[in-house]
Amino acid sequence: MKRFVLTSLILAFAIFGLSLLGPAAAQGTITWKMQTTWPAGMALHTSAVALAKRIGELSGGRLRIDVTPAGTIVPAFEVLDAVNRGTLDAAHGWSAYWIGKHPAANLFSSVAGGPFGMDNVDYASWLYHGGGLPLYRELYNDVLKMKVIVFPSDIIAEEPLGWFKKPIKSVADLKGIKFRASGITAEIYKEFGMSVITLPGGEIVSALERGILDGAEFMCPTTDRQLGFQDVVKFYHAPGMHRSAGILELLINKDSYDKLPADLKAIVDAAARENMLRAWLDLVAQNVRDLEELKAKHGVTLVETPKEVLVEILKSWDKVAARYVAKDPFFAKVYASQRDFARRMVPYKRSFYPDYRITADYYWPVK
Repeated sequence: MKRFVLTSLILAFAIFGLSLLGPAAAQGTITWKMQTTWPAGMALHTSAVALAKRIGELSGGRLRIDVTPAGTIVPAFEVLDAVNRGTLDAAHGWSAYWIGKHPAANLFSSVAGGPFGMDNVDYASWLYHGGGLPLYRELYNDVLKMKVIVFPSDIIAEEPLGWFKKPIKSVADLKGIKFRASGITAEIYKEFGMSVITLPGGEIVSALERGILDGAEFMCPTTDRQLGFQDVVKFYHAPGMHRSAGILELLINKDSYDKLPADLKAIVDAAARENMLRAWLDLVAQNVRDLEELKAKHGVTLVETPKEVLVEILKSWDKVAARYVAKDPFFAKVYASQRDFARRMVPYKRSFYPDYRITADYYWPVK
């Protein structure tokens, strides 16, 4: 009897102690390793850290994600394979980096013209209401046969054309220029005579400084300032047409994901959706401040991209896309899905949304 009472007391104290430590300790904490494709300190890496923190908060500490920057566990361009192998539980990246595995990967990041005139809201609507997300997961799971679950994680800002050592006034000025680009954008620029080199973000500025590159693009004023473009190049051309809409991705190892209880799976999904809006709003606001700083403090000259360059990008993209459609059925399937959604969305917005330039010119005419 005494032994039964003693055992009961020990068990009661153990349960009481776990309750004091909170639900995370009582149910056990799951810890994941996650690496991004971005250098530490960049807004994109910071967004991944914020996403991991939010998952921790919503889960009451039951799911903890330790985030490290590019290169800490595997090279930046190898995170997808590392997630597939289980070397990483998760990664934060950009699907166009995997174009070497399948060209359709670029269609889930961002492509020229939206595509088909879509903006970021339209593109996100295609993902969640036009069949885009099931196709995105079909790419990784069925086409590439990878043990990876993907979630859209960030809406990215519209991207400028990029940085050049001298102003670009025509398509002819771009011929022969050594330019950093990535994904299918590289093929678009090759169509009209540019010499394209693909480098990770952390290597671009050094290549510009050493003359390996004559120009480069990465993403937006905030990320470009953080990388230090303004220290070696002074002519910043905008707008761009190569990536006017798009997203980043959260990649999760399927085995790690499948071990989660249903509520934690729902939390990961909810946090990724929330992060899309948070990251977009934060980055747009920060871009405004950083562009002002680039011009005022670093002597950067903002150059309006000639319309003929923007149109040439669309023409070149159509040629590149047509080649992929002809030779790859899955690329054709995704491309058709985007076109069909845009066929309904873009005319609707054209009818109901006033041209941005009308009110912009009324209140803020160009001097």
